[in-house]
Parts: sequence; C-alpha cells; structure tokens
Amino acid sequence: MAHRLRKDGYKIWSIIMQARTAAYHVRRKDLMEYGVSPEQAGILERLYHTQDKTMTPTRIAEIFLRQPNTITAILRGMERKGLVELSKDLERKNMIRVTITEKGNQLRETINANLTETRKIFDVISDEELEQLENMLLRIRDNSIALTSSSKLSTKRKLEQIHESDSKIT
Repeated sequence: MAHRLRKDGYKIWSIIMQARTAAYHVRRKDLMEYGVSPEQAGILERLYHTQDKTMTPTRIAEIFLRQPNTITAILRGMERKGLVELSKDLERKNMIRVTITEKGNQLRETINANLTETRKIFDVISDEELEQLENMLLRIRDNSIALTSSSKLSTKRKLEQIHESDSKIT
C-alpha cells in the first residue's frame, strides 16, 4: 500500500520527533537520581531479559539501532560503575561478552519500581490506544529499517533479530 506524503507530513514527522524528545527528557529526569542515562537503563533492562543469551556490544548496537562504538563507550562507563561486566569470550578471543552484574540488576529493579514520571507519559491514552500506538510505531520502525537497509547506506540491521529481542521485553 503506497502512500503519498500528505501535505501535513512534516507536521506528523515533527510531532513524532517532539514526542520522542519530550518523553526522553521525562525518562532522563526520572533516572537522574540513580546516576544512569536512559540508554544505560535500557541496556540494563535488555541484559536482564537476555541473561541466557550471549550479548556483545555489536548485538546491543543492533538492538538499539546505534553505532557499535557508541554502545562500547556507554558500556565502558557502565563497567566503571560496576553495572556490567565486559569479558573476552574464551572461545573467540576477539569477541567481548556483556553481562549484567548484581549491582546492575539491583539498580534495574530499583529504577523499575520508581519511574513515576515516566509511567505518567501514557496516562493520557487508553490501553486500547496504547496497543494501537505500539503497533503503528512498530510498523513505522520496521519500514524505516527496511528502507535504510535497502539503500546504499546499508546498516546491516537484521529486522528478525530486533523482533526477537522485542518479544523478550514484557
């Protein structure tokens, strides 16, 4: 189903970007007292839900649609705080494994119990609308990834891996 960009297409784009930025700032404000960024909190959550799988900086970069060097810098900071452990794989010496530490897990639990402002973001819509919004945003995300991956600027993102990771977060 091909759509032409409506005359107000920029308005929709702008609203999506404003909503993302505003929600990010609410979450950042919620996390300030714990000394972690929204990205770090997201990584802790992902590591918690994938403890039985090998996680690497590259895999985390794929999940979060970020550059590996950006994720590596974030992980190094988290390692200094004692939230994650970075270790060389015993079988593949060039691969780094990322695991959540007990301190990281305790912080994740504390954060999840106290994100009062972040939870309020969605108070303005019903559960049904929230489900519809999630479905629409997933379709937009997936289409954007497909369009990026098919361009000359291939991002090497594997959509099925992202979907697999999404299904682990409840």
